[in-house]
Amino acid sequence: MKTFTLAGLLLFGVYTTQAQHWQGQLGTNVATLPGRSLELTSAWSPNLNQWALTFHAGYTYHNPFGGFRSGYACDCGVDNLKTSGAFVKVGSRFDVIRRAGKPTKVGLPIGIHLIGSQYRQKGTISSFPDGQPRTRLQTASGFVLGMGLTAALNIRFSSRWNLDLGVQKFIALQKRTDYFLFDNFMSHQPGIGLTDWKSSFPGLQGIIGLNYRLGRM
Repeated sequence: MKTFTLAGLLLFGVYTTQAQHWQGQLGTNVATLPGRSLELTSAWSPNLNQWALTFHAGYTYHNPFGGFRSGYACDCGVDNLKTSGAFVKVGSRFDVIRRAGKPTKVGLPIGIHLIGSQYRQKGTISSFPDGQPRTRLQTASGFVLGMGLTAALNIRFSSRWNLDLGVQKFIALQKRTDYFLFDNFMSHQPGIGLTDWKSSFPGLQGIIGLNYRLGRM
């Protein structure tokens, strides 16, 4: 028992010593705010200028965006669409400019992360099967997994504050099985953006990340 206690304390001490050399950064992606979504971001690394482990989390509330792809004909319509749900993103990133150790004001971080997105959708579907309008309330809910590929310009204002300007592209690893209408109907997916589930199109989300570095510099 003493041996296990001593080993545990030793490991804890080593971890604490190493953790003291790690840097942390907290921020938010303000690009998601017009879509009624809040995304909080964080990055952790011994050298944030060159690479980092990332963890993001957020929530979307009653996002109204949805529609059909250009050129698609359907004798139906969607009204009062509302999408809500939580999401998490876990991954890493590295800066292709600062990776070489250059202390530049502008960097180019490239990242990849795993996205878990939970959704709840409701709205009214209108159809005209016999020339007469018919409406019905439709709901859909579930959880999906996918990858997010990110690229951004990182602009450093000071030793504490910096800004990310870029985009995230979503690639589905798990398709929705509970469609709101059908697989090529585009709607907002929390943490992912506007997308369909036939080809993950467009699957893009903007990045305007305002970040603040923690701890000693």
